[in-house]
Amino acid sequence: MPSDHRTLVQIDEYAASHFDRVSAIADALAAGECLIAESDHDALGYVVLNYVFFGFGFIPVIVVAAAHRRNGVGLRLLSEARYQCTSRKLFTSANASNVAAQALFARAGFARSGTIDNLDEGDPEFVYFTQCGRA
Repeated sequence: MPSDHRTLVQIDEYAASHFDRVSAIADALAAGECLIAESDHDALGYVVLNYVFFGFGFIPVIVVAAAHRRNGVGLRLLSEARYQCTSRKLFTSANASNVAAQALFARAGFARSGTIDNLDEGDPEFVYFTQCGRA
């Protein structure tokens, strides 16, 4: 929905300066890949779940609005993505510099599964994995 798009762009700080993220949010909404955490009709955060990673569930982005961080919203989003995942495995990733995301993935039960170099200069990408909830 267009109203969801506007709302998700507003809570996503990265989208404010990266038009490709604005476009990616629209694409994820159109494809039905966005799970949104809400309270009293306010968006608290969102997670994108797709199957572009070797046919397995993959979370390319998870965003929690700044005012709602460290309140369990990210854990609930990851839990719902894990439950909704229709493959046996669910993957996600975070830059080595993104220690907050790494801590969130660890709390959510994801195990580090590997490293990808050369995506962002000097900042390797750590890949995480867990089993899906329904597969």
